[in-house]
Amino acid sequence: MPTKQTIHEMYQALIGQFNQDRLVGNVNRVPLLRRLVAALSHPEQHAHVIHIAGTNGKGSTGAMLAAVLQAAGFKVGRFSSPAILDDREQIQINNQWISEADFIDTYTEILPVVQNMGLSVNAISIFEWQFLISIVWFRNQRVDYMILEAGLGGKTDATNAISAPQLTVFNKVALDHMQILGDTIEKIAIQKSKIIKPGTTVVTLGDQAPDALRVLQKEATKQAVPLILAQADITVQAISDDEMTVNVTGDDQSWPNLRLNVIGVFQLQNLRLALAVLSVLRQKKATISDAAVRTGLQQIQLPDRLTPIGQRPLTLLDVAHNPDGMTALVQSVSMLAADKPIIWILGVLADKAVADMVAIVTPAAKAIITVTPDNPQRAMSAVTLAKCILAQTPGARVAAATSMAEALEHGRQLAGPDGLVVVSGSFYVAREVAELATGAADHDD
Repeated sequence: MPTKQTIHEMYQALIGQFNQDRLVGNVNRVPLLRRLVAALSHPEQHAHVIHIAGTNGKGSTGAMLAAVLQAAGFKVGRFSSPAILDDREQIQINNQWISEADFIDTYTEILPVVQNMGLSVNAISIFEWQFLISIVWFRNQRVDYMILEAGLGGKTDATNAISAPQLTVFNKVALDHMQILGDTIEKIAIQKSKIIKPGTTVVTLGDQAPDALRVLQKEATKQAVPLILAQADITVQAISDDEMTVNVTGDDQSWPNLRLNVIGVFQLQNLRLALAVLSVLRQKKATISDAAVRTGLQQIQLPDRLTPIGQRPLTLLDVAHNPDGMTALVQSVSMLAADKPIIWILGVLADKAVADMVAIVTPAAKAIITVTPDNPQRAMSAVTLAKCILAQTPGARVAAATSMAEALEHGRQLAGPDGLVVVSGSFYVAREVAELATGAADHDD
């Protein structure tokens, strides 16, 4: 039997072989992937599938649904992206990452099917491999539910290779990845709407962007499937550094004093959608008790969404990386901060709507410390971002840091023990913070 070290080396070598390119923007590869999924005997048909798309909130909604379904006694496979520290984070069953050994074994199971179709390993991108490995592993582990999160868009996303899911769920549609998906809400919504298939049930937000809602309704009508709107009214009763209590009124059930172990007003929209999905599942005879809903929402596993990473000063990490996400984050932070000074550590990718995000963050911050995300191809340098901020807001208090460690130290000094430090702008920024924390933990050991 191979040792743990040998398996790790085999896993690293395998990941190194994969095509790292993001092929989704080149051509529509879904027809090819559908042939592969069919050749694998449709592993996704062995479980109830919930397919989630949208611009912001997919991860939060998926985590809420997974937590409640697990509390109800179901075995839940969840495929989400991107990862923070390890690609295996993207493939989980009941919050446990796929092991390196299972990843290798599942790849080995799929490889002959790929080769029989005349394809090489590199003909499939790493994200496509991860998707295929996830659904085959979920089938092999006999999960009850598969929660599959679209990576980018919908029409040409690898996850669109599945047959009709039980539910198709749409979070908020907003502007992001515009160079691939289009430069308007309508164009982006059209791309995302193409995951709707005959036989599914569609659930989306009642306060979805009007242009997006029209597109989703049109596609649902075309596919002759129902579209259900999440419209419950939710108010925050109490909020702390790591949990909040809300009252929910509407749709078909009220939930007084509902506690969640996540914070942020942006989570109310995700909760509204998750509760609507759970209501539909109950109507479809899934056994989900009220107790399971309450228990599950207190056990959500969701790193890096307004997550506390330090105290005195309170330091929060969030992966907001587009104007819609940043707006929601600023609203949440302002609620938490009260009169505390807010020091913002910001790192962004150059292909994002940088000027719009800067315009949202700058008024909320006493000072901004810029960092360079660890992505040489796409990152905007800390110096360039600082210049962008000053060009928009002359006189703003801005400093460019040479490292995340330096930024955190400087931010904590500026905030003082009673202030607030917020780190955001990119998943790559979150990864650097996580790596720092991991390194510190290793050092402590």
